[in-house]
Amino acid sequence: MTISGNKRVPNTLSIARLPIKSSLSEIPARGRASAIRVLALCLLLCACSPALNWRSVTLEGVQATLPCKPDQAQRPVQLAGLDLTLSMAGCEADGGLYAISHLRLAQGAQAQPLIDAWRDQALQAMGATAAPVAIPLAALGARQALTVYQASGTNPRGQAVQARWTWVQRDRDIYHWALYAPAIRAEMEEPFFSAMQWQ
Repeated sequence: MTISGNKRVPNTLSIARLPIKSSLSEIPARGRASAIRVLALCLLLCACSPALNWRSVTLEGVQATLPCKPDQAQRPVQLAGLDLTLSMAGCEADGGLYAISHLRLAQGAQAQPLIDAWRDQALQAMGATAAPVAIPLAALGARQALTVYQASGTNPRGQAVQARWTWVQRDRDIYHWALYAPAIRAEMEEPFFSAMQWQ
């Protein structure tokens, strides 16, 4: 699955070309205080521009979080012999690809064979050579307990990539969270998998 993410360009400060003293000690006391205030302001602005800018996203009855402004799309898919419509919201931030997907089953269709086929397809797409490791994630607030799968493989460019996936079923609706990155850190995955609420 490929989702074209937004190219997020960090804010930069344009600094005019002015003669700069070699150290603060060479700046007069009045100018030194101004220089310190400017430096403090620059540090504050940098601190207010995190690489992971989490925001709420709604997709087919679930409210989740993504660390960037998502693209949204729908496309037909076939899983476990069923023709279905896949709704997606996803984006790229801080070297990671984040995606939330949704499928609705026909009345009477079985969910587990479809989830198994979906997981097998995800493993095949990244060329994973080992079965995914299932890590339980406790229930939190309105969110039910989850099983998060961990796997390693390669992306379409042949570069090493790690993956985290989970699937959640609610009645006939199946939701999928997916995170891909060269190295997944706690601050990338914990808000992504923990902040789901049903509408």
